[in-house]
This record gives sequence, C-alpha cells and structure tokens, in this order.
Amino acid sequence: MSEGGTGRGPLFPLKHVLVYSWELRAAKSLADVARRLEEARFYVVRPRTDVLVATSLARPGAVVFVLLEREPGRGDLVLVQGPEGPYSFEDLVRAMPTFARIAGIRLTAFWPKERENEDKS
Repeated sequence: MSEGGTGRGPLFPLKHVLVYSWELRAAKSLADVARRLEEARFYVVRPRTDVLVATSLARPGAVVFVLLEREPGRGDLVLVQGPEGPYSFEDLVRAMPTFARIAGIRLTAFWPKERENEDKS
C-alpha cells in the first residue's frame, strides 16, 4: 500500500508500506540480524524474541523496518515510511536488496507486486 484508495496522494500518516517475506541467509538468527544492523548504524529494538524493529540513526527516523519471525529462520518484513520520509516508492523498492544484504537475510516475496492505486490519468 502506498497511496489511499482515492488516488488523492499519500495516506496520512503513512506514506508507503511494503511487505516482504524473508529467510535467513548470512545471518544465523534474528539476534544475528539485530547485531548486523546495529553494526551498520541502525537503531534496533527487540520487543520479543521473534520481533525486531529497526530504523536509521538519522533524524528524522522516516523509515521503520519490522521483522517478524513466523517460524525459525523465516518470516515477514514490514517497511513503513512516515509522511516526512523523502523516499519514493521506487527508491524504497530499489534499496531493499541492500538492506537485506546488510541484515543477512534473503527477500523471498514482495507485496505489492506493482504499485497499487496509482493514478492512471
């Protein structure tokens, strides 16, 4: 989801939301993913052992990544960009392979497949 259903612009207070499936690659566990992101200068919070929330140390923190481990070594990743975020939908999609490499995960599926609710006029 990146825009409201009426085609009138960003859905406030969310600018873009992307959902991926992921599995461990270079990282050995979700704790290892957290360590790798911290080393890459991300701010990381683990509210539960199966949940990791990360954002850049840059201010404002416009993009938040939420990794949910649904079963050992795999799960869902939700990227949320707030209205102050400077990135286009395409910028975020292009940057995700780099984030995955840094985190030590492999992205296995993506939603939306293409930009939904795009103004066709």
